[in-house]
Amino acid sequence: MNHEAQQPENAMWYYLRNNQQTGPVDSAEIERLKGSGDVTRSTKVWRDGMAEWQPAMSTELRRMFSKNVPPPVSPPAIAVPTKRADDVKRLNTWFMSYWICLAAGIPLSIIIIGLGGIIAAAIFWCFILHRLWSLVPPAEAETTPGKAVGFQFIPFFNFYWGFVAVYGLAKALNAQTKRASIPDKEVNEGLALTLCILQCCTLIPYVNILVLIALIPISIISFKQLKDAGIALIETENA
Repeated sequence: MNHEAQQPENAMWYYLRNNQQTGPVDSAEIERLKGSGDVTRSTKVWRDGMAEWQPAMSTELRRMFSKNVPPPVSPPAIAVPTKRADDVKRLNTWFMSYWICLAAGIPLSIIIIGLGGIIAAAIFWCFILHRLWSLVPPAEAETTPGKAVGFQFIPFFNFYWGFVAVYGLAKALNAQTKRASIPDKEVNEGLALTLCILQCCTLIPYVNILVLIALIPISIISFKQLKDAGIALIETENA
C-alpha cells in the first residue's frame, strides 16, 4: 500500500506538545488546534507515509497558515531561542566544572585542596541534577527536583537515594527522549545502576580505595549521558 498517496485531507496527524506525542487527529482538528495556538507553524507533526517529524509549515498543513506571513529563515529545530541556548550553555558549563573538580579532587583527597575539589564537584552535580529532574513531568517523576538534591545530604540514606536520584533519572530521561522521538541520546541505565552500586561500596574499608578510582570515569561518562539527554530535551521544548 502506498502511504504517500494518501490524500492530505484524509490524513491522521500526530503532533508534539510539551515534548509529548499527541494524536492521531484529522486535518479539521489540526485547524482548530491552530486557532487555539496549540499547533503553530513550527510544531513538529507526522503522518503515515512521512519519513520523519517535520514542522507543520513544511507539510501539506502549510495551507492552514496565513500566506501573508513568510516562512522562517531557518528551521526551528536549528534556530534555538536564546533562553534555551543559555540553558544548554549553563548545563555544559556545570558539567565541565563538575568533572574537572572530580578528576582533580579524588586523587588529591589526601590534602585539603583535594577535598575542596570533591565538594565543588558535588555542588555542580547538584545544580545539574536539579535541572535534569525538572525536565521530567511531575506525573511521571519518582521525585521532585528539590528532593532529588536535598535527600542526597541525609547520611546513609543518601546511598539508597542514589538509586532514585540517578538510576531513576536515567530511566525517566530515556522515557522522555523516546516519547519526543529524539535519536541517539539514550542513557545507559546499566552504567547508571553500576554507579549507584559502586557508591554503596565506598562504605567497605580498603575496597573503597579501588572503588573511588573506578568512580571517576564511570561518574563522568554516566553523568555526561544524563546531561546530553537533558540538553536534547531542552532543545526540543516547544519546537
